[in-house]
Amino acid sequence: FNSTGIDDQEGYIYASSGKEISVIKNATGDVLWTARYKDISEELGKVDDIMPMWDAKVLFLFDRKIGKDKIAAVDAMTGKLLWVSGKYQDVEDMDNVVYIPKLDAFAITTKKNLTMIKVRSGEELWATEKFKGIVGAWAFGSDGSMVMINMKATLIGSLFAGLKNQIVKINPKNGDILWDQTYRGVVERKILTKEKIVNMEVENNKVFLYMNGIQVFDYADGKPLWSAVWDASPSDVVKNKKPIGATMFGAYGVVAEPIVVGDYIYVIDMENKRNQYLKKYEIKTGKMVWRSAEIKDARAIPGIHVSGDKVILQVGGLVELQYVQKKLENGNWVFENHIEGENIKPLNVQCFNAITGEQLWESDKMKRGMTNLFLDNNNVIVCSGKALYSMDIATGKENYELALKEDNVGVASMILKYKDQVIVVGEKGVSSRKMSDGSLTGSSKFKSSQPLSMNGKYIYGDGTMALVTPGSDFGVYNLNTMTYKRFDARRGASAYLSIDGLSLYVLESGNMMRKSKLTKLSAK
Repeated sequence: FNSTGIDDQEGYIYASSGKEISVIKNATGDVLWTARYKDISEELGKVDDIMPMWDAKVLFLFDRKIGKDKIAAVDAMTGKLLWVSGKYQDVEDMDNVVYIPKLDAFAITTKKNLTMIKVRSGEELWATEKFKGIVGAWAFGSDGSMVMINMKATLIGSLFAGLKNQIVKINPKNGDILWDQTYRGVVERKILTKEKIVNMEVENNKVFLYMNGIQVFDYADGKPLWSAVWDASPSDVVKNKKPIGATMFGAYGVVAEPIVVGDYIYVIDMENKRNQYLKKYEIKTGKMVWRSAEIKDARAIPGIHVSGDKVILQVGGLVELQYVQKKLENGNWVFENHIEGENIKPLNVQCFNAITGEQLWESDKMKRGMTNLFLDNNNVIVCSGKALYSMDIATGKENYELALKEDNVGVASMILKYKDQVIVVGEKGVSSRKMSDGSLTGSSKFKSSQPLSMNGKYIYGDGTMALVTPGSDFGVYNLNTMTYKRFDARRGASAYLSIDGLSLYVLESGNMMRKSKLTKLSAK
């Protein structure tokens, strides 16, 4: 087959070739159905693209001809044709189609307009030319109205020249725009894993837009109420980390997301690339309660944590890089996808009084290296890469400092909280230590590798975690026993862990001489 798509949440896979498509049940490998494209619809001369919309249980099949694209909607569970249309041109990417469960409808963006279409019938409910761009995020209010923001898609950016940022309130029954406002910033979408870095909520007659900080609008009329946002792109802040030959590059987790605790919100205000502050606001009024002293020279603040009347900041440390790199191999140009962690300096841990904003303590024990940190009851657990620390939140005093040499997994790149253990993800394997005293409880060496993740999740089911090498060899760990199973795939293969942690799906892409291969492996 030529392509696949995995829906682990619902438990299905599709596999396609140039002539037919099959849907397979993940758990058993049973084929639910197989159909030739010409048998699905006589209007499909060929199929150039497939877009799975698993939450709606629909597969979109695209027959592309310039100005004469056709879309066929197929029931993903049966293979039955639901509808076919030639009305929607320039639907180049999955971002152009958004499923709105509450309406059981698709919002489809074209150059011409935004159209709402019933899932099963293809009935056009309404269309509007007043909303430009694709749907970046949406939320419903208590009166049934919907608030949406737009964004520019990478593949069709040229279609929306001069696109302005819009946040609109819309009547979902007829498409009437009730109000139209402008928001600040750019909706980022991760280059390889495709997650949108934006969240929107409607509460207490206010619209809360979380993106590069927070923006708050009046739900009734769209009036901007208050905001604490920064305009610098996190990728620009660490652009010196862009590898040679990278044709696409993004850095994520550079600045921590705002933390809401009760009636207050804590947010990093990145006034410019060098001057950053921690601020506390009343979330209802937007009144600033306090602003900390300047967090000097910080280029990344990946973590905000609140514990009682203390706020802990991680300054510097591990951020996520995603990029596509062009390389010359054996006289041919190849493109490789990379997802990896990178340490950003300067590095320290700071603690503030949540009531007054006064700095209580600062530790620079990790000034030569730091991965990440998390809280455990009254302690901060943090790693320098070569040592593991536990520090008392109230005083910053160290409970323990333990070298990681005996773990035998190389320099640590990340630590994770699992049950009563600290999982140390090293350059060449994984180890575990007791959170209470830092004693080593298990270790298993692999190869130089990075952990697999999706939407920031690393551990699946009952303690399953996977590592992948640059050559696409996979080590699937059982964190309870600290043992792993190994699978060596073709270079460039991609993989996914099932949500229950029981299976690893490996897709090995083919070329002109060999077909692609999808393998399901037991992780236990």
